[in-house]
Amino acid sequence: MIGRRQTTGLLVLGACVIAIAGLAADATAQAASPWRHAYALPVVVGALTLGLIGGTVTALASLMAQAPTLFVRVEAVGLGAGAVDELVSTAVLLILGPLLGSRVTEARRQSERYATILAIQEALGDERPLPELLEALCRLLGDRLAATVTLAVRDGDRWIVAGADAPAGDSAAGCAIVTAGAVFVPDTGHEARPRRRLSTPLSVRGETVGVLTVERLGELTAAERRALVGLALHIGAALENARLAARQRRFADELAEKVRAATDRLATLDRAKSAFVAMASHELRTPLTALVGYSELLATRTFSSDEVRRQAEIMRRQTRRLAAIIDDFLDLSRLERGEAPPVRLADVAVGPALTAAVELLGGPQRATRVIIDCGPEVTGVRADPHALERILMNLLSNALKYSPAHSAVTMRARAASGKVVISVEDAGRGIAPDALPRVFEPYFRAPEAVGRAPGSGLGLAMVKALVEAHHGGVSIESTVGIGTRVTLQLPAVP
Repeated sequence: MIGRRQTTGLLVLGACVIAIAGLAADATAQAASPWRHAYALPVVVGALTLGLIGGTVTALASLMAQAPTLFVRVEAVGLGAGAVDELVSTAVLLILGPLLGSRVTEARRQSERYATILAIQEALGDERPLPELLEALCRLLGDRLAATVTLAVRDGDRWIVAGADAPAGDSAAGCAIVTAGAVFVPDTGHEARPRRRLSTPLSVRGETVGVLTVERLGELTAAERRALVGLALHIGAALENARLAARQRRFADELAEKVRAATDRLATLDRAKSAFVAMASHELRTPLTALVGYSELLATRTFSSDEVRRQAEIMRRQTRRLAAIIDDFLDLSRLERGEAPPVRLADVAVGPALTAAVELLGGPQRATRVIIDCGPEVTGVRADPHALERILMNLLSNALKYSPAHSAVTMRARAASGKVVISVEDAGRGIAPDALPRVFEPYFRAPEAVGRAPGSGLGLAMVKALVEAHHGGVSIESTVGIGTRVTLQLPAVP
């Protein structure tokens, strides 16, 4: 179709041809007018500005303008030098116009194709959901192609259709998907004037990921169809690139979030570790001071046997306390290296182990708060005696530390399917649900526990590591305002 601007351009060029014909009217039978070469000007201008149509029309107009003079000369003198010269000039114009025009038209189409591809790349560069991107593409292509455009793209197990209200299961589009080739419909039959439709697949590495459908009232030439097939390949590649870029952005965001979380976690661990070292250093001085003081008293003074036993018992407790702190240091080192603590398995009676843990914590007031409920079916466990003692003392110490002064703490043991289930239950303030999943992490202390009682945040982490070293399991339940129960399972003595 010829637009208004093209029509105006052709009229102007036609007027130029007529003017040149007037100037060339002085030709004689013997010699052609030198103005005949001026016909090349409107032909070249027509080809450069209007392409194939402009070059062809102006070349034909030049031929028609020169024909009367040329025929008169041939009739008068035959094919003389002037006539041959003018015939050659006319033939050159007839070849030059269409040839130059076709090259200009092809160059413009190629430029428009590149501009369209660039616009597609820019549209797909936006960080928007896929349906919005496809709608933007349909509007872009519809404006550039003066056609109705539909895009159907596979997204996982579903199809996203954008553009015209054409169903995803349209026969031409479906055929293009199945055959992986373009399907052209010369007339859709919906209107009086023929509407052409082309459906061509969007392919990436040999896989069909969608289909592009272009429908236009009027001609859809073979060259345009070939261009649309190539454009569909570019759209498929651009969509895949957009998906890869979006996936890369998501991966980068997730990685940045993980790095940030890991950095925060390391900073928290470093602060907790520093606090633990400071607290442990202080704790080491306390038993050492007691040991030095009582040993000096025993060495320099004379006491009754009962007083000696009392001071010896104090020294024994302080020695155990010192050993426990040193064990915590050693276990901390193993935890940081990802190593399991060493255990030497033996048959350990459960009832006496529970009683010993209560006694080792010391103090008659504490002992009266602890209720030991060991079922008669419980005999023993396969465990390291020292490790089991540390497990029970850690759990019991936490229960006594974080519960009211006169509330009861229950230590219960039951046998179940080749296991011994031991639980320590208190009536304390409980642990908030958001903190509960982290209580077994090294150095972690629930916010409500910080400031209420001293602690390193290693106790439950040590318990978990020691229990798992015995091929057992540990869990925790807590309700705010009611209390906490820690349950562990250890292999029973066969």
